[in-house]
Amino acid sequence: MALAAACGGGEPPTRAEYQQSVVATRDDVDAALASITEASSKEDLIDRMESAGARVEREADELGETTPAEGFDDENEELEDALHQLAVDLTTTAEQIRRPDVGLEELVAGARGLSFGSWTQADRVLARLRQQGVQVPPLARH
Repeated sequence: MALAAACGGGEPPTRAEYQQSVVATRDDVDAALASITEASSKEDLIDRMESAGARVEREADELGETTPAEGFDDENEELEDALHQLAVDLTTTAEQIRRPDVGLEELVAGARGLSFGSWTQADRVLARLRQQGVQVPPLARH
C-alpha cells in the first residue's frame, strides 16, 4: 500500500514516510509469496501463484505511483520494475505448471523453494535502500 502518492505539486515525502511506504509494499509482496507455500495441491499451487502474481503486480503499480523521498527516484523505479517482473515470473510459472505435458515433479525436481531473478533483483534494491538508511527487510525465502 503506497502512502505517499504522487499527486498535487507538494513536497516529496520525508525519508521516514517513504520508508513506511516501501516497508508496506515489501510486507504485502512477502505475504503474497508466503501464501504460495501453503498450497495443498497442484491446482491450489497454481491458483496461489496466480493470485500472488496479481497482488505483486498491484503493489508494483502502487509503488510506481509513489513519490519517493528525495534521492530515491532510481531505487523506487528499479524496485517497481523488479516487482513487475516478479509478477510476470509468478504468472508464467503458474501457466507452465498448468500445462498437461509438464509434470509438477519435473518442474520442482531439485528445487528448494521459489526463486526468480526478479526476486533477487528486488532484494538487491532493498539492500541498497538499507545502505542508504531506509530500514526495510529483504524479501524472505519461502
